[in-house]
This record gives sequence, C-alpha cells and structure tokens, in this order.
Amino acid sequence: MFTIICRQILAVFLKLTRSIFMTELLRKLTIKACGFDVAQIKSLLGDKKSVDLLKIVGVTSSAQPGQTDKGEYVKLGGTFRAVNLATGELFESSTCILPNFITETLAMALQGSGEVEFALSIGVKANATSVTGYEYTVKPLVEAKVSEKLGHLLEAAGFNQPVKQLKAA
Repeated sequence: MFTIICRQILAVFLKLTRSIFMTELLRKLTIKACGFDVAQIKSLLGDKKSVDLLKIVGVTSSAQPGQTDKGEYVKLGGTFRAVNLATGELFESSTCILPNFITETLAMALQGSGEVEFALSIGVKANATSVTGYEYTVKPLVEAKVSEKLGHLLEAAGFNQPVKQLKAA
C-alpha cells in the first residue's frame, strides 16, 4: 500500500515538475515550431478523418500584420503556452503565429480591449482538394474574452451598463 501511494505521489510530482521545468521556450509559437510540419501532420492523419494536434492557451495584447513569401500572417504578442498532443511536449513564447482564420478573429477581439484570453484545440481534417491534403480545425476550449483585469476595470467603471443617449442641443 505504501509503495502504491509513493508511486502516485511521484507521478504527480513528475507531472508538475515537467510542466514547470520542461517547457521549451520558443522565439515564436507556431504549429511547425511545436513539432508539426506537413510530413508529420500527414503521418499522424494517415487514414483518419481528423486528428487533434495541439492545445494552446494565451493572453494576447497585440496583433501585427506581416507578410512573407508564403503569404500574409498576423503575429500575436502576449503570453502563450501550447502542448503537443502527440508527444506531450510543452512550449511557451511571447509571440504566436497561427493560421490566419484564427489570428484574425483574435485580432478583431483585441480592437475592443487591451488583452484577450483564449484557449483552443487545433487539429486537422482530411481534405482531398487541399494542396496539403488536410485543412486546420479549431475548437474553442473556453470563450475568448476580454482579460480578467480589464473586465473587472470595465465593470467597476460602469462600462457594462447601458449608455444613456444624450439629447441633441
């Protein structure tokens, strides 16, 4: 009995220390930087209809558009952490570049606040008409929302109350 309890305690300890000490710091957090290039994704997808790749959580405070030879992108700034669902590896960065349909939505939410909190599961599904043979999927794990700090401030300042219309002079 004592051995079983010790093993359970050790397992919890290892899980906690891994999440604290084994997080890889990245210059920018991307799907590729988290271990998923086209070949890896095709290999994981195989004959399956879809597969989840990563979970990512973040608090974004800036969004900057950019362009490379591969096309346009939106670079998010803030604090981001991701886990590779195939390997369990953890990644962290202050910059995040994801597929445009994800980052453009977050950038739009930023227009109404200073920070936006989000948590997503990113995967792929087979698509024979796509150049790569797959397309990205996104499942929100929580509702993207204004940062908790800003939310409390907006509530305290009465921004959540209906605005009274001023009469024309």
